[in-house]
Amino acid sequence: MDEPRHTTAYMMEDEIDLREYINVIRRRWKLIVGVTAVAVIAAAVVSFLLPPTYEASAVVLITEPRYQMQFEPRFETTDQWQPAYEAFPELAASDGVLQSVVEAYQPSPIAQIDEWRLKALKEMAEATSQGDPSLVKLKVRCRSPQDAAGIANVWAEKLTERGNDIYSEGEDDVSFFENQTAQAERALEEAEQALIAFQARDRASIVSTQLSSHRQTQSDYLADQRAITYLLQDIQGLRDQLAQQVDDRPASLGDELTSLFLQVKAFNAQAAVPIELQVNSAESLTQKSQAEQVAFLDDMVGTLEAKSLAIDDRLAELEPRILERQEELQQIRTEEQRLQRAQNVAEETYMSLSRKLEEARISAQEGKGILQVGSRAAAPEEPASPNKKLNVAVAGALGLMVGVFGVFFIEFMEGEKQGR
Repeated sequence: MDEPRHTTAYMMEDEIDLREYINVIRRRWKLIVGVTAVAVIAAAVVSFLLPPTYEASAVVLITEPRYQMQFEPRFETTDQWQPAYEAFPELAASDGVLQSVVEAYQPSPIAQIDEWRLKALKEMAEATSQGDPSLVKLKVRCRSPQDAAGIANVWAEKLTERGNDIYSEGEDDVSFFENQTAQAERALEEAEQALIAFQARDRASIVSTQLSSHRQTQSDYLADQRAITYLLQDIQGLRDQLAQQVDDRPASLGDELTSLFLQVKAFNAQAAVPIELQVNSAESLTQKSQAEQVAFLDDMVGTLEAKSLAIDDRLAELEPRILERQEELQQIRTEEQRLQRAQNVAEETYMSLSRKLEEARISAQEGKGILQVGSRAAAPEEPASPNKKLNVAVAGALGLMVGVFGVFFIEFMEGEKQGR
């Protein structure tokens, strides 16, 4: 039973405390109203005395290129264009862009700008994306609505120009490729003239003919050398056979015929026209003895060996001539290949730059870059600040709060004095 009584007592004490607060407010309501009124009047006076500031906004859109031309595959165009969205607000607020706005626009005296410089524009301007990276909103605050709109529009134009200069192909790109193409054309003409001059003194066919002649002569000498070697082998075989049966008897018909045949082969190895041997009777062939026949074969061997040595000398003389002609021919061919490569490279470079130049010209004639002014600013009709109604409302709320806390503070201080 005691617990409900305590609860009721606490509730009564809470009701008594709340009534005391209400009584304090009732007793000192004039003070509260006075403080609130003073705050409202002060806010209204300040709001009316402050000069109005107008805000104008222009919007710059970031678009993707409509065409991706690629006349020359060696100048690769990216398959997917990814603009650096985050860079555009920073670019808009950069010193270079803002300085160009300062130079291009002169505000009126109504704007009340003490000194039209970069610092003043930075305090007035703000560039944001507002959650959409494909646009940049340019805000300008100024005391003149016309100047606010004018500065915002010039700012949008300068940002568009600068962004397109960086990210789009324009007149600068056309001029660059025109210069490069002209240089490549001159290089191609020089390479062609060098190749023509080389053809005027080209001795490749002459040297090649000389080399072929030397090689043919070498081949003929080697064939003669090989024939003499085989012939010496045959003569040596016949001599060895006759030497085993040397006496004063006449040589047999077979040995005589073999000797004559070898002699004819020896003469044929030296003559341009082959010699034909006709035998009318066997008696005319058996006049030499076997010893005389061996001596005859020995003389023939000596003659052939001397001829073989002469051929060796001629081959030795011919070898450096062949090597010289080969070296000269290779030098001529190497120079021709070098000049031909230079002409091919110059031609390929010229053709590549010519195609890229046409691509840059078409892109420049398109007339639209990736940045475009999406919305131009209009002169605002209402000032953005000061907001008189809002200022008065906020001042009234603050005045009321200060008044309420003030009267309770006064009551507290008076209660302290009475308690003493």
